[in-house]
Amino acid sequence: MPKGYYRFPTIHGDTVAFVCEDDLWTVSVEGGAARRLTTSLSAVATPHYSPDGNWLAFVAEDEGHPEVYVMPAEGGSPRRLTYQGAARVQVVGWTPDSTQVIYSSSAHRPPREIWLWRVALDGGLPVQYPYGLANHLSFGPNGALLLGRHTGDPARWKRYRGGTAGVFWIDRAGNGEFTRFKPTEGNLTAPMWIGDRIYFVSDHEGIANIYSCLPDGSDLQRHTHHEEYYVRHPSTDGKRIVYHAGADLYVLDLETGDNRLIPVELYSPRTQAQRKFVEADKYLQEYALHPQGHSLLLTVRGKPFTMGNWEGAVGQHGEPQGVRYRLSQFLNDGKRLITVSDASGEPRLELHTPDGVVRYEEFDVGHPYRLEVCPTADRIALSNHRFELLTFDIEKRELKLVERSEYSAIEGFAWSPCGRWLAYSFAPNERTHIIKIYDSETGAIHPITQPEFRDVLPAWDPDGEMLYFLSYRDYDPVPDNLQFEWAFPMGMRVMAVVLRKDIPNPLLPQPRAFEEGKSS
Repeated sequence: MPKGYYRFPTIHGDTVAFVCEDDLWTVSVEGGAARRLTTSLSAVATPHYSPDGNWLAFVAEDEGHPEVYVMPAEGGSPRRLTYQGAARVQVVGWTPDSTQVIYSSSAHRPPREIWLWRVALDGGLPVQYPYGLANHLSFGPNGALLLGRHTGDPARWKRYRGGTAGVFWIDRAGNGEFTRFKPTEGNLTAPMWIGDRIYFVSDHEGIANIYSCLPDGSDLQRHTHHEEYYVRHPSTDGKRIVYHAGADLYVLDLETGDNRLIPVELYSPRTQAQRKFVEADKYLQEYALHPQGHSLLLTVRGKPFTMGNWEGAVGQHGEPQGVRYRLSQFLNDGKRLITVSDASGEPRLELHTPDGVVRYEEFDVGHPYRLEVCPTADRIALSNHRFELLTFDIEKRELKLVERSEYSAIEGFAWSPCGRWLAYSFAPNERTHIIKIYDSETGAIHPITQPEFRDVLPAWDPDGEMLYFLSYRDYDPVPDNLQFEWAFPMGMRVMAVVLRKDIPNPLLPQPRAFEEGKSS
């Protein structure tokens, strides 16, 4: 059965509308072949049927900013309703008489401040609800209201319990007096007042599912039982609730309690998934020069390629599809490549030779950030997300831990021209980095700078007699004539360390010998 990734379902009668491939589709609540409604120029989101079933309201960005649009439920041309230029917009629902679309928006406010608005089906100026920060609104009997504040999508921050977790506020009498409504301790979202019960989504038991309770918060009941994926973006027509979990659509019948998958068949041309030719330079990720300078090793869209600087064909290395390669480098002989791939699901080192590929599956290198090849031996150094600096001897198949910081990642390292020494930037505390040198023959580590500044990105001179690095240590404040503060925009300098006592400071002018017969 053809499948897609289905999101944002809404229901009216026996028809479910949803989003897939950034467009609107409809399908029977019993499942079957889906029918495409839109071919939007942008991503479509949060559709909602009007209570009378005649209209679909949704958010699109066809003309730049996300705005509210409306179209006939059976299909047709979308019509733009709002012109506010907000950063964040979501359709929340409709007024009960199907005359106005309710949406949440950050219009006229910072992006994280979301208020509720309504706009007439015929257009006109939107009206802001006077309820303060809120994401959801549901109507109860006799003018009662239920607000959702900070009620975003819990699947984006699972089991969050901080200060911006979703909460409900309820006006049971419809007189404008709201009180805190807390049926559970979880991250709450998507309140739906249906009949004499309030339905909502909560993850207080680990995975977000649909629950319900009475308007006084009692008689808590659980209605869905997902154990892997969160219930997301539920919507109701008063009789059933539709939602998506994972990539699938589900329907919950409120009368019978039946909860089942909607088997959608999506017959799409999948244009974006078809083979296409792209400009490689737009997707260039990494590059490395051949030791002799006549070729390049490029990583484009996660695939390593070698090519001559002037002539010859381009050759791809590794698996053509399905594997991502990173940090690819020539070894010092120029005939082999070392790279990091995720062929088994975890990052591992791979050696690519003319005779085949050797994958070092047994060595856990974490998630490597940087890789450097020793210029004289089959040895590499790499840093990873665990703040470790590692060396790997290819011939001996030996992985060594040079040093691990408790505070920050290794910020740059480089092999000496002779291949014995490895200079690197190490964080001894939370505020500074220092330069150290590792002796690969003895294992000794020699600090070069003191933990007073942030010294990073060491590099050797071609003779191995000097070590250069960048240092954040120039405290020369510059006044700001707008906010009347001081800043340090030029705080970094290039520094150098002379590694031998018999080498003079290259920055100091040397005294010229006295020439006989000439006055000074």
